[in-house]
Amino acid sequence: MPTSNITETLANLSIVWILVLIAGATVLRLVLVRSASALARSAAEFLESGVIAIALVFLILRPFIVQAYFIPSPSMEPTLLGENGSGDRILVNKLDYRLRSPQRDNVVVFIPPAAATEGSPNEPSGAPINYIKRLIGLPGDVLQTTAGRVYINGMPYTHTNIRDKFALVGLFGEEMKERVQLEPQYDTQASYHVRFRPDAVLINGVPVPKSRIGEIVTGFPGASVRIEPGVTRRNGIRIDEPFTAEDPDYDLQISDGKSLKRDGQNCRLDGDEISPEKYDLLSASPAERIPSGHFFMMGDNRNDSKDSTEWGPLEANRVVGKAQFIFWPLRRMRAIQ
Repeated sequence: MPTSNITETLANLSIVWILVLIAGATVLRLVLVRSASALARSAAEFLESGVIAIALVFLILRPFIVQAYFIPSPSMEPTLLGENGSGDRILVNKLDYRLRSPQRDNVVVFIPPAAATEGSPNEPSGAPINYIKRLIGLPGDVLQTTAGRVYINGMPYTHTNIRDKFALVGLFGEEMKERVQLEPQYDTQASYHVRFRPDAVLINGVPVPKSRIGEIVTGFPGASVRIEPGVTRRNGIRIDEPFTAEDPDYDLQISDGKSLKRDGQNCRLDGDEISPEKYDLLSASPAERIPSGHFFMMGDNRNDSKDSTEWGPLEANRVVGKAQFIFWPLRRMRAIQ
């Protein structure tokens, strides 16, 4: 078993195993302390210190104050890197939200609803997997997301369309070009993010100017290009989100306490497919407020995140703590913003 897996298993031991460990170490200490051997008595003292340390860490610190977590997926990139990017290890402050309520734009660890975890495995300890996202909306907030589009000679193109075009002309490298040619449905989003700006499209932060975009898509220079970045508005005000990997590629609003989302031709209400006609009917009504006692959670990797846009606003009592600090790998050590 890899060292990282062993570490994860130990860090997430269930309370039953912790109590078994403490009981076993205590019994062994009692046996050793009665021995006439100086070595045995020294081992008994070491075990006593170990029992106290285990009890302190697993019965007090971990449940109530701070806990380490591993980031397995890319849904919070570029803020937190998933397993293929390096696998950030973070510390989560569980005490903060016992003293005050979560705030907008906090990065939060929570227990996801059942709809979010269908088919997902449990942690090594057998406990449900916790999720980590950014808190974008508080109870009473009105959220609306509008998808980004690039219009070339009047025709609209989505993030996926632009990524595919960029990949096929080699802007993501020759290896990716060959892969996309062999597998036209291959999703390049996990490795290459595109972010729309009024004057350019960014590939992992590197700008491709409008003139080049038009030429790539049409095959001819001089095409008319207009870029409309995707935006998220909270209470009518556009949110400045420099921490996201991409601007949104979907339209979203709250309808009857649920997430009404259109992603290309797919229309969903809390993740359940609905007809375009029903979507049009619901979206014609004004956007509603996030229900009382709920938060709206979104991944920073907006177009590759299973979050409240898929399964709806999160019940406040599912919050575990505030993501505070990246402690591993060392080159990534920093406070989480």
